[in-house]
Amino acid sequence: MGRRLLVLGLALALALAPRAAWAHAVLFGSDPSPDAVLSTPPASVSLTFSETVIPAGKGIKVFSPSGHQVAGPVRVVGHALAAPVNSTEMGTYVVTWQALAADTHPSRGAFSFVVGQPSANPYLAALSGGEIGTATPLGFALQALARWIHFLGVALAFGTVAYQVVTRREPHLRRLVLAGVVLLIAAEPVALIAQLASLSFDGDTAVAALASGFGRLLGLRLAIALSVWALLALESPWPVLALGAGMALVDGASAHAIPGLPGASLVLDAIHVAAMGIWIGGLAAFLFAPDRRFGPYAIGGLAVAIGSGALLALAHLGSPAALVTTGYGWVLLVKAAVVAAALVIAVLGRQRTEAWVSAIILALAAVLIAVPPPR
Repeated sequence: MGRRLLVLGLALALALAPRAAWAHAVLFGSDPSPDAVLSTPPASVSLTFSETVIPAGKGIKVFSPSGHQVAGPVRVVGHALAAPVNSTEMGTYVVTWQALAADTHPSRGAFSFVVGQPSANPYLAALSGGEIGTATPLGFALQALARWIHFLGVALAFGTVAYQVVTRREPHLRRLVLAGVVLLIAAEPVALIAQLASLSFDGDTAVAALASGFGRLLGLRLAIALSVWALLALESPWPVLALGAGMALVDGASAHAIPGLPGASLVLDAIHVAAMGIWIGGLAAFLFAPDRRFGPYAIGGLAVAIGSGALLALAHLGSPAALVTTGYGWVLLVKAAVVAAALVIAVLGRQRTEAWVSAIILALAAVLIAVPPPR
C-alpha cells in the first residue's frame, strides 16, 4: 500500500509539475500610452509585458467617459494583450488590466487617455489604487501570509519527519507533523483569496486563476498534503520525505527564476526550501524531544539554507547597489540580519528563542517571494 501511494504521489508530481518561469510580469508599454491625447477613439488597446502573460478574467477593460465598458474580447499576441474598442465618445477613457505571469504572480494596473478634451469618468478612482510591486497592498499582504503559513507547514510536516530519521521515532512528534499538514492545507485557500485580492473578486477572475498555472500549483500542493496525511499511517518515513522533496520542487518552480537559467533557479529554490524546512522543523521537534544528535543535523540544514540563499540573492540582485535601491534588496538585508541573529542565538544554545527567530525568517522569506526582484 505504501509503495502504491508513493508511486501515485510521484507520478502526480511529474504529471503536474509546472515549468520554471521568469519573475513577475511587468508592463513595458501600452498603445495608447498613459495620458495620451488622441483626436479620435482608438480601434484597440494593447499592452506589452516583460514576458508572456494570460489575461485574468476579462484581462482588459476600457471605460468610456459615460462609464460604459467598451472593450471586446482580449487576444494574446506573444508578450502582448490586445482588445478591440467600440466607442465614439469624446473625453477621458479609463483602462484597467489584470494578468497572470507564467510564474503565477498576478499583475494589474490602470491608466487613462483622452480623446479630444478631458472629461469626468466614473472610474477615475481606479487610477489612485495603491500597489506594492505588482499586487495591491491587500493582495501583497495575503500573498506573504499564505507563503508563511505554507513554509511553516513544510517545516513542521517534513522537517519533523527528517528529524526523526536522524534521531529516534517519538510518537508524540506526530502531532507536530499533523499540525504541519493542517497548515499546508490551510495555506491554499488563503493563497487563492490573495490572488483574487491582487486582481479582482469576480467569477471570471476566479475561473481564470484556477485554470492557470496558479491553479495547477494549488491543486498539486493540496494533493501532496493530503497524500502525506494518508502516508502517516505507515511505519516508514521515506514516502513522506519523498513527497517533501516533491513539495520543495513545486515551491522552487513557483519562485523567482534566474534570468536565462530557469532550471538552475528551480533547483536552488527547492534546495533552499528543503534546507530551511529541515533546520526549522528539526528545531521545533528538538524542543519536544531533545536529542544530542540535533547539533550536526541543525548545522547542516542551516549551512545549506544560507549557501543556497546567498546564491539566489546574488543571481536576483544583479548588482550590490540593488541592496539599498530596491524593496527586494531591503527585505533581503533585513532577512540576512535576522539570520545572523539566529546564528548567534544558536551558538548560545537558546533553542526556544531560535525557534521564534526562525519563524520571523520564514515570514521574511515569504515577503521576498511576493516582492519582484530587480532582475
